[in-house]
Amino acid sequence: MSGEIEIKGRRIAVTGAAGFIGSAVSRALAAEGAEVIGIEVSPELEGRVRSTGAEPRVADIADREAIAEALRDAELVVHTAAYVREWGEMEEFIAVNVQGTVNVLDAAEAAGAERVVHLSSVVVYGYADEHEQDESAHRRSVGIPYIDTKSASDRIAIRRGAVVVRPGDVYGPGSVPWVMRPAALMRAGQMSLPGRGDGTMLPVYIDDLIAAIVAALRVGTPGHAYTVWDGEPVSFHDYFGRLAEQTGGRPPRRLPKPVLVALAGGAELVARARGKPPAFGRHGITLVDRRGTASNARAREELGWEPQVGLDEGLRRSGDWLRSEGL
Repeated sequence: MSGEIEIKGRRIAVTGAAGFIGSAVSRALAAEGAEVIGIEVSPELEGRVRSTGAEPRVADIADREAIAEALRDAELVVHTAAYVREWGEMEEFIAVNVQGTVNVLDAAEAAGAERVVHLSSVVVYGYADEHEQDESAHRRSVGIPYIDTKSASDRIAIRRGAVVVRPGDVYGPGSVPWVMRPAALMRAGQMSLPGRGDGTMLPVYIDDLIAAIVAALRVGTPGHAYTVWDGEPVSFHDYFGRLAEQTGGRPPRRLPKPVLVALAGGAELVARARGKPPAFGRHGITLVDRRGTASNARAREELGWEPQVGLDEGLRRSGDWLRSEGL
C-alpha cells in the first residue's frame, strides 16, 4: 500500500462534477478543506458545480486539449465523468468512456498529479456467474455499449496506475436510475421486471460510496481495484417493492422476459422514429436481470472502509428526499 495522502489544502480536480456522484465527491472534498476544481462539459452547469464548493471549469473529457488545460494545476484527480445510458451508438460511448479516460489519465500525468481515482462499476464482473467474484474477474465484450466501454476504461485505468473504485448500484437522494425514475414509473403503474424479478442488485448508499472514494484517494494502492457495495444482495423486485412503499407507488409487475424484451424493442423503435430516448430499452432489462455478487473485502481491508447505511435506512432517506422535492 502506498503512503497516505493529505487532502486538506490540496488542489483536487473532479470530472463530472455536476453529476450525482461527482457533485457528492466535490462537496465531501470541499468540506475536508480541499481546493476543488469541478470539471463539467457545459457552461450551463457552472452554477451547480459552484454550489458544491468547487471552482468550475468547462471541458469535455473527449477533447484532449481542453481536459489537459482544465487539469493543468491539479495535484489529485477523481474521474467520475462517463457516458451512462442504456441507449446510444457505440462510437459515442467509446469517445467519452474510453478515449475520455485516456485523455484524463494523460492530462493528470502531464500535470504531475500524485494520484488518480477512476470510478468504474461492478458491470465489469459480468452477469452470468452466480458466484461471488473478486477483483481479478473481468467480463468479455458483450455488445452493450455502456458495459463494454466501462470495462475497457477500467482495464486502462488499472494499467496506467490509477486507483479504481467499482461501485455497486448507487442509490440515494438524487439517483436517477435507482430512485427517481423507478419511483415515477411505479407511481404511474408502468414498471415491469423480467421473469420473477429475481435479478441481483448490489446496493450502495451514496454517502458510503463517497466515503470509499475519499479513502481511495487517501490510501488506495495505484493499480488496485476496490469493489464498493454494502455486502447484502437484494432482488430487484424486493428493492423496487420497498421503494414503492416509501413513495406510494405500485410495485413492478413481473412479465416473461421474452415479452418484456419485445416490448422494449418496440419502445426503442418508436423512440428512434421520434428522435428521443426510449422510456426503457433492452439493455436496461439486462441490467436488472443479472446474477452474481462481488467481494468487497479488499475495500474493507486496504481502505479501512465499512458501509454505514443499510438498505432500510437508505430507502427511508430516499423517500424523505423525494417527498421534500415534491417528486
